[in-house]
Amino acid sequence: MKNEKLIFIMGPTATGKTDIAVNLAYGIGEIISVDSMQVYRLLNCGTAKPTKEQMRKVKHYLVDTVDPDYRFSAGDFKRMALDAIDKILGKGKIPFLVGGTGLYFRAIESGLIDAPPADVKYREQLYEEEKKEKGILHKKLMKIDIESAQKIHQNDLVRIVRALEVHHLTGVPFSKWIKISSPKRFTILKIGITMDRSLLYSRIERRCYRMLECGLGKEVVNLLNMGYDERYPSMKGLGYSHFINYLKGCNSYNETVRQFIRDTKRFAKRQFIWFKSDHDIKWYNPDEIEAIRSEIYNFINNSTK
Repeated sequence: MKNEKLIFIMGPTATGKTDIAVNLAYGIGEIISVDSMQVYRLLNCGTAKPTKEQMRKVKHYLVDTVDPDYRFSAGDFKRMALDAIDKILGKGKIPFLVGGTGLYFRAIESGLIDAPPADVKYREQLYEEEKKEKGILHKKLMKIDIESAQKIHQNDLVRIVRALEVHHLTGVPFSKWIKISSPKRFTILKIGITMDRSLLYSRIERRCYRMLECGLGKEVVNLLNMGYDERYPSMKGLGYSHFINYLKGCNSYNETVRQFIRDTKRFAKRQFIWFKSDHDIKWYNPDEIEAIRSEIYNFINNSTK
């Protein structure tokens, strides 16, 4: 297999990854969003999607791809991202994978198992069972795949449902699927974007307020009126879950905003911890754009890397 190269632009939220990636990819590549929220249609104010101008300048994939009631998984991301990678490579361009969802990056790098695609009808059936009797799905998983059940927390419905779904579709326990290793296909350059923590937190506050000014609260109301509620992972994202609680009367508006900003900062901290554990990432500040560009061109032009 020929040497296929990918570039990861990764790091915590609000570090300016999209701006940097558009600058770097212009003329040589196309961008795949590695973001668990930007993939959803109709979720706009609270997801920091690329602007229309950015998407005109450089083609983007996996933005506005599925409806809010779709339970998008890492497996879904892998399949769609690999399809996009093939299209980009077929044009003779470089795929830039850009975002902050560490599990999705890992799915591409580590060859996440090629488990079967989603069975949406079966998934919804399972969620209905859980709604009627809390804990029933974990008990069901314990009966057919005790190894997976012991590793997955009983409240982690997304992973429990996926494990049950794989067994339902194949007859093979999910614990056996995850032991299947795929050969690594790509050579990857990992660029991490970082900055002083206090500066990042200031940027996060400004971003959250921009989302509020965009009409995040009204967007949540519209989504709820369309039937998209907290049953779906899309509506559990930062900002969306906060405003659902506000509309339920759980918090005042000011407390909702405070918690939204606080939890976004906590999320960024968790992202830092995830990415810092990967010692292959080369870290840069946002203003080191030319140094990053030089790193990328050295990577592209080095056929032995």
